[in-house]
Amino acid sequence: MISTDTWTAILCCNESLKSSEMNCRRSDVVARYGGDEFIILMPETDMEQCHQLAVKLRSWICSDPLLRDKNVTSSFGVATFPLNGSTPQELIQVADSSMYLSKHQGGNTVSTADQFNLDDSKQWKREVLDAYLGVTLKRLFATGPDTLVEIHSRVEQFAKALAQTETRENQSGAVQVQGSSTQLTYEPLPPIVLDTLTSLALAVDAKDQFTQGHSHKVSSYAVLIAEAIGLMGPEVEAIRLGAMLHDVGKVGIVESILNKNGPLNPEEWETMKRHVEYGAKLLEPLHGTEKIREMVTHHHEFFDGSGYPTGLAGSQIPMGARIIAIADAYDTITSERSYKKARTPEEAFQELDRCGKAQFDPELVQILISRLRELPNHLILNPVLTPETEVSR
Repeated sequence: MISTDTWTAILCCNESLKSSEMNCRRSDVVARYGGDEFIILMPETDMEQCHQLAVKLRSWICSDPLLRDKNVTSSFGVATFPLNGSTPQELIQVADSSMYLSKHQGGNTVSTADQFNLDDSKQWKREVLDAYLGVTLKRLFATGPDTLVEIHSRVEQFAKALAQTETRENQSGAVQVQGSSTQLTYEPLPPIVLDTLTSLALAVDAKDQFTQGHSHKVSSYAVLIAEAIGLMGPEVEAIRLGAMLHDVGKVGIVESILNKNGPLNPEEWETMKRHVEYGAKLLEPLHGTEKIREMVTHHHEFFDGSGYPTGLAGSQIPMGARIIAIADAYDTITSERSYKKARTPEEAFQELDRCGKAQFDPELVQILISRLRELPNHLILNPVLTPETEVSR
């Protein structure tokens, strides 16, 4: 599997295909696999020979005058039968995954599945998932339905693969349900996946100069509230992550709405409201995110039941979602947006207090206000997400 890392026109892709065909053997089959991806079938060839040919092709593509002039490089992923798969689909998946690992490592390189410790298949699949999502983020990143579908597809694909791997490895000790079916066992959500999703959330923030750093700050304010009400360890961490990912679903909102310079019209507002649904959808395949997914889904519920998406009220709203709603509102009020100027912390306190009982949990509002007033400064500038978070008025 080969992909051009950078390309500026179909001509360049065609030139890459032409270069590959000219430098392959007569028995090899070269074909376009995707927009900028090509596949080469090499019969009667072992892994070492495949790797050698891939290295030569990479060098030839780099030295092609036209491709070099357009700064086109290539990434390769190699898989062989029966070492890496027993069906065409398995071989393509392994080759595709290895190619994305090449791209994620900076591109212009060759990766083979046997470079990685396939005895630890869970670790390899984590690395592949990180590569897939990382490459997506490095592209000319545009939000919208297509991006949502692509990222969800990658997350779902590798969540299933990780679950299947875990099931096979623990098959002998699996729990039986009703005497017949086997309950799948899963490991906790890999940190590398959360790191990648967090990067995605920050990329969404960065699409607008006014929201850059928003998720970090919301996360910090949420942690202040969580610790102030006596939550401990895992609960605080879940709220921190829920706040970091609360707007991740905006990856599915088109940029014309997401970055509109002014208030949204009713139709646009209905579209924007779907970001909570999209965020939950992205997290749904990942076992271990249930609590986080609840927070992402419900952080726009109102305490009086007039919010969205389901109109929960009072204690029906998950505690984490109630905390994030207040943290989100405080940062929004005290930050500049394209449609408004930033207001002072005292003005924000008054606004939160006024909206208590209707929009927010009034007890949690008072806890945040009291906690911030204990600090010498009231606005988080450089969030570290610890009790010693730096603040400044």
